Amino acid sequence: MKNNALRDSSTVWIARYSLLIWIGIALNLTLIIPLFFFPEQMIAFFHIQPLSQTIWARVGGMLLAIISVFYVPTAIDFARYRTYAWLGVFPSRTFGATFFAVAVFLFNQPPGFLVVTLIDGSIGLTTLICLIKIRERESLEALGRERT
Repeated sequence: MKNNALRDSSTVWIARYSLLIWIGIALNLTLIIPLFFFPEQMIAFFHIQPLSQTIWARVGGMLLAIISVFYVPTAIDFARYRTYAWLGVFPSRTFGATFFAVAVFLFNQPPGFLVVTLIDGSIGLTTLICLIKIRERESLEALGRERT
């Protein structure tokens, strides 16, 4: 019984959250590096219409790099940067996933943009689950401390 409680503690969920954040940053890097250094090849790989100026693809990569930097503090010190953890889901991952899904499905943009929807959507959803579990576990743990 105690082993199951340990496996389901807030500390374990925080560790899972941190791991997912690092995976999300690594996935972002798979877009950042090619967008910044090889924009023509990246655009062609996803079957996106070639740009007349590759600066826009590079800017997109640079902005994604900047956003990714803001995920690091929550992965390192969740307790201190808890608010930023929630901001990593709402608006960051949620808006990224929604924007590109809407662009593809409503505005006929190339399906290659769905890669961003898949990355942001999956990382956003799994980190949201972790955040909810952390909040639940911390409430239960606090309740247990009050009873003893």
